[in-house]
Amino acid sequence: MTIRLTFAIVAVALAPACGKSPAPAAAPAAAAAAKATAEGAAAPAATTETAGAPAAPAVNANGVPSAVGPVATVNGRDIPPERFNAEFERLVGRSTKVPPDRLRRIATNVLNRLIDQELREQAIRNENITLTDSEFEDAWKEFTARFHKGDGPFDQAALNAELERSHLTLAQMREQVRQQRLGAKLVQKLGKVEVSEVDAKAYYDNNPSAWVETASRDLRPILVRVAADASPDAQHKAELKAEEASAALKKGQDFEQVARQFSEGPLPPLHLTRASAEPELGPVAFQLKVGEVSKPIKTRWGWYVLRLIEKNEERTRPYSECRDEIRAQLTTRRGYTEERRILIELRKKAEVVEKLPF
Repeated sequence: MTIRLTFAIVAVALAPACGKSPAPAAAPAAAAAAKATAEGAAAPAATTETAGAPAAPAVNANGVPSAVGPVATVNGRDIPPERFNAEFERLVGRSTKVPPDRLRRIATNVLNRLIDQELREQAIRNENITLTDSEFEDAWKEFTARFHKGDGPFDQAALNAELERSHLTLAQMREQVRQQRLGAKLVQKLGKVEVSEVDAKAYYDNNPSAWVETASRDLRPILVRVAADASPDAQHKAELKAEEASAALKKGQDFEQVARQFSEGPLPPLHLTRASAEPELGPVAFQLKVGEVSKPIKTRWGWYVLRLIEKNEERTRPYSECRDEIRAQLTTRRGYTEERRILIELRKKAEVVEKLPF
């Protein structure tokens, strides 16, 4: 069973330029510049730094210098400053003023995550854990499933928004998913994540309310749209149109055809409970018989006509139905716990030198 873990993978980005403090120009240079200006010639460039002087590190909006050398060494391997700077800048922002004590805590947390990441990557190499192309494609498909609108097409705009929010390129996002799956395989190899039948059944018995499904209704809707603040005449016309649609359905006309004729076409099915967001629809839906068509119902969106497709009464799901769901949930939970334990053990055995820049 695949363990779904989310590891803190830090984006590789940001190479801030180093600021340099200009040194005062020598008096002869200033005199030469004045003479050249008076004669209409171009003034020589002013000296901006003392020869051989080291450049000062870049400073962010909070007055904190960026790291210019390794921020830690883990078992002889350096963690480069770019990784620390990118994550620290992402967290504190470019213009927000953060109290000094909180800046220190943020920097320490960032460094600890980078050290954990390095320990994890070293353990993956030491354990010879790899990912096949097929395993990666499965992981990527699972990750990008969230960017599909139901059964519809892939939502590229949603993925782009996630990349922008995370400050990642597509290549970096793919590498993040790869590292997550490699980390999950590491936990599977070194940890104890298997869930026994006894454990799963005990969890089911100890959480009875989790398996209760409330009563619900599945319906096919037709919506004759009209703005809530539309004129009384417009509201009346929309209501008459909805009444025509209801009458046509009650006469047995094809639902899809009626929906196209009286609204913008068939809408997705509705799944309503008594606590659903549309309070006008629920009471009517729970009074309908299967196959029955409602009278027009006024809502803030316009006039609805509903046909009841299925009645679902309140019930408690049996263990046989929940078993796989419980095992997956407990396996994931144990995966998080085991990952933390493994990292603690790795750190105890590791040689770690921290080098925070402030």
